[in-house]
Amino acid sequence: MKSTIILLTMVTTIFSACGDSKKDAQADPGSVAEAIFDAAKTGNYKGLSALIDTDADNDSKMIGQVETDTNLQEGFKKHFAKGKIAADPTINGDKASVNILFGPDGTTEETFEMVLKNGKWYLVSF
Repeated sequence: MKSTIILLTMVTTIFSACGDSKKDAQADPGSVAEAIFDAAKTGNYKGLSALIDTDADNDSKMIGQVETDTNLQEGFKKHFAKGKIAADPTINGDKASVNILFGPDGTTEETFEMVLKNGKWYLVSF
C-alpha cells in the first residue's frame, strides 16, 4: 500500500510539472513577437493587448486594439500571419530589438522594439 501511494504521488508530481507546457508569451522578446504572429495565424486575438506597453507608439497600440476591434482584425491578419523572426533578438538591459519579416508576402523588414518591465517584455514600437 505504501509503495502504491508513493507511486501515485510521483505520477501526480510529474503530470503537474508537465501539465502546463504553455510558454509565457512575455518571457523574452522573441516570445512576444511569436505571440503576435500566432494571433494573426490562428485568429485568436485574446491577450494581444497585454503584450503592448502603456507608452507604446500608435502602431503598436493598434496591435493591442485588434483584440477588441473587429475592423482591425482583417488587416492585422493580412500583415502579420506570415510574420517571422528574421534574426536573434538583441537585448541591451531592459530594452530589446527583434528584427522581423512581415507583410502580405512575409518579406517586409521591420524591427519590433521591446521593453522589460516587472519581469515581462512588452512591444513599445515598430
